[in-house]
Amino acid sequence: MSNIPAPYQWVEKVPALPKMIALGLTLVGIKEIPGPLHNNPLIMGMAKDLSVENIYPNDEMAWCALSQSWICLKTGKPLPGNGKQYDLLRARMFLKWGSPAALPMFGDILVIKRVGGEHVCMYIGEDMTHYHVMGGNQSNSYGFMRIEKDRLIEARRFYSIAPPASVKQYILSPTGQLAA
Repeated sequence: MSNIPAPYQWVEKVPALPKMIALGLTLVGIKEIPGPLHNNPLIMGMAKDLSVENIYPNDEMAWCALSQSWICLKTGKPLPGNGKQYDLLRARMFLKWGSPAALPMFGDILVIKRVGGEHVCMYIGEDMTHYHVMGGNQSNSYGFMRIEKDRLIEARRFYSIAPPASVKQYILSPTGQLAA
């Protein structure tokens, strides 16, 4: 049984998924474990894989950039920033990743304004007023959400070869289903 919410299950059926989206789909449903003495071993494993476990002590710290950096590592994409440990934990560092994308498309990384800083996630689609995104630390889990378009700071894209045909804009209903 899939952890992907029913309205977004169309994403699994998209042919030639970008590698980052495909890996992100395997993370859907991962949650923080509340309390200072408890941590989700999958999230902490991301920190270990990125060699930032010494500065990332628990899963109650923001982990949107941690999970996106881990996805970049595992899919062979460049890591954000200048190779410094803290760069891998800062959403803002994705503003220097890849190239700017004038129009966000499937699999692009979005850097979003939020209270107290930024959030990083991947574009899935959009409706009239919101982007539909997938990412970590969204309601303390890895999953899907809608984010107002006016919160976008920048969309970024990186492909060393031509992107797959699935990299395009997807128009969705407000609930996340493909529009007819």
